[in-house]
Amino acid sequence: MGDRWTAAGGWAVEIVTLSGTPNHRDGAWIRLTHHGIWVTDVRTPGELAEFVNLAELREALSVAA
Repeated sequence: MGDRWTAAGGWAVEIVTLSGTPNHRDGAWIRLTHHGIWVTDVRTPGELAEFVNLAELREALSVAA
């Protein structure tokens, strides 16, 4: 898992790397989920700001196994 942040209301943001995609969307993406359900993948923080207030993002705590 990459870097991960959360915001109030069930939002989560994570850096993911896609490879071997059929539509050639390979590379690093910013993934946005809401209550664990995928919403969108974007490339820039500006695009992410259309969905969630960036000032509200907090680094998520890692759960050690």
